[in-house]
Amino acid sequence: MLLHVERVTKRYPRPTGEKIALDDVSLTVDRGQILGIFGPSGSGKSTLLRVAAGLLSPDSGSVIYNGERLDSMSSTERSRFRRREIACVWSGALIPDGLSVVDHVAVPLLIDSRDHRAAERRAREALLACEVEHCSDLQMEALSDGERERASIARALATEPRLLLADGPASRLSLIEQEQIMVLLASLAEDAKVAVLVTDSNADALLRCDPVLYLNEGKFASSAQPVQLGRVYPFPARPAQSAADA
Repeated sequence: MLLHVERVTKRYPRPTGEKIALDDVSLTVDRGQILGIFGPSGSGKSTLLRVAAGLLSPDSGSVIYNGERLDSMSSTERSRFRRREIACVWSGALIPDGLSVVDHVAVPLLIDSRDHRAAERRAREALLACEVEHCSDLQMEALSDGERERASIARALATEPRLLLADGPASRLSLIEQEQIMVLLASLAEDAKVAVLVTDSNADALLRCDPVLYLNEGKFASSAQPVQLGRVYPFPARPAQSAADA
């Protein structure tokens, strides 16, 4: 068991009242496993990843990483821990203009005080593993959406994390590119023994994951019965309006 999220609740204050983003949520993911979570926008998927990464502290519950309480660490300790152990891929993350692809991938290594030459070498290895090495010396803004997503995964992979958190990595891509990205993530889990936790608003994009869980309004639909692979799960329909309500 690499990551264990135990009965986590997270609330956000709002002028109209509290928003419960996560409501007593638990999950476990281990090295070599790729676990998928799907649900509509606002269901709590991104909040769950941020709590799992130690970017947000839960209001209650615990986040245990390899036997250590991540949620009990100081912000400095969590930051140092993330640089060595956890990598994140955020959908739609802003990328500064003017960076070459290889420099973009090497940034986390340089922040961690790695030698520049060694960081560049490792960055090129990660780009090769993500099958986007042909773009190494291009500017990031010159890449297609699919190439940019692969470069983002390479950047996460360059630090050699044991846990990879990916928030909708294929959500803006074509169906073919979605499948390619998910094959890549599944191969990282299987070959590099990385634990992968990936989210999407569409269950069809997560068929390479096992298990797949449905999150809605901060709760898993059924923690005891993972979603069956290959089955399409429609979002729950709203109750029909009565004539009196119409």
